[in-house]
Amino acid sequence: MNTETGYISWYNGEGKKGAAGVILDSESAAHKTIEFWTRVKVTSLENGKSTTVKILDRGPYVQGRILDMVKTAFSKIHNTSKGIFRGKIEWNTQS
Repeated sequence: MNTETGYISWYNGEGKKGAAGVILDSESAAHKTIEFWTRVKVTSLENGKSTTVKILDRGPYVQGRILDMVKTAFSKIHNTSKGIFRGKIEWNTQS
């Protein structure tokens, strides 16, 4: 199991074509290096809530951020008006 901790934000990617070549849905997210189609568990270190997303895009491109989630996925565990939270991501390496 791989883990990474840092800041997680949301972006308006839903309905747009992601770097994986598909239209991003309500469970999509962007990471700089995790393989496309990998399912990632996202947990807020601020409120303990979690959800699962699929890596279908690349990013985030803001220093210090580890993951961008589409707005719908982000709103499942945090209020979008804040825009960012400290969290942990967990995933298994595909083989």
